[in-house]
Amino acid sequence: MPKTLDISAIGQSIDSTWGRSSTPKTASYSVKFTLLGGDRMMAAYQVVVNFASEREMIVVKRKCEEEAKDVVAAHLKAVKARYKELSGSSLTTKEVNSTDSLEVVGFNVHNPKRTCLFRRNTVFEIA
Repeated sequence: MPKTLDISAIGQSIDSTWGRSSTPKTASYSVKFTLLGGDRMMAAYQVVVNFASEREMIVVKRKCEEEAKDVVAAHLKAVKARYKELSGSSLTTKEVNSTDSLEVVGFNVHNPKRTCLFRRNTVFEIA
């Protein structure tokens, strides 16, 4: 018999739009979870980064990729704990897809500093 999911508990576990859960715990990054249908969930990670050269950009991007994996894993662990608290059953996830992007948002020809948004969207299958 397949396990049934409590969609209401999942929604409450990932909700960060109002109240105490919407208050950022850090000013350096943002992680938001959304439901994609009944069996998928997406974690959207975003951070502002600065660098001065192309070589440094590659190093910063690699560092951001590792940090994003760790931060999303920590937030996912908290979501699973909250779901277990609300529903009494465990939430199992499997990473399906992950995409990264680096978008330049601050550029000046007289200054080598570049300000960018690093984004990572990770899709999980929920069971």
